[in-house]
Amino acid sequence: MGEELISKKDLLQLTGISYGQLYRWKRKNIIPEEWFMKKSSFTGQETFFPKEKILDRIEKIKELKDDQSLDDIARVFSINEETVSDGRHVTLSLEQIPKQVLQIYQSLFPNTKLEHLGTVQLCSLLFVNDWLLKGSVTIDEVKQFLNLVEAHKTRIKLNEAEIIFIRKFGVGTWIIGKQDETFVDQKDAILINVALSSYLNK
Repeated sequence: MGEELISKKDLLQLTGISYGQLYRWKRKNIIPEEWFMKKSSFTGQETFFPKEKILDRIEKIKELKDDQSLDDIARVFSINEETVSDGRHVTLSLEQIPKQVLQIYQSLFPNTKLEHLGTVQLCSLLFVNDWLLKGSVTIDEVKQFLNLVEAHKTRIKLNEAEIIFIRKFGVGTWIIGKQDETFVDQKDAILINVALSSYLNK
């Protein structure tokens, strides 16, 4: 079964945006050109969009447009490309990070613009979301990890970084090391031991 589509007319009516706004966002690459699909209809040709994607994107644009310029919003939806260890190119964008995780990051670093986050930071936020969903770490432990990443972000290499989390006697400690080169003697206390690049592979 194909992706559900919505016509341009229905989209404008449903979202309350204007024709001019829609095409301005297209020119700024805030809405991808490939989402504008021409199809035959009984009136001739009509433009359709992937319904779920376009509605979600417009909702996000509305949330951002009062506080940020169109150029800044375009950067929010821009894609970071990273080459992982096996030579493949993987793309990652801010849009993929759940809102609640971004809110945790912003509470720690209120002066950092989200659209300026690099691939290491974006990948770390995906890691945070994964382990929060599993219930393995607390919000305070997540904040401890994000502070560690922020302090060393320019030195962390995604192809090499290994994340280890140890909790012993109720006290948690994060280690960011190199794969196959990090040695920990408290193996019974290790809760997390993963390669950061695995979150790009997902």
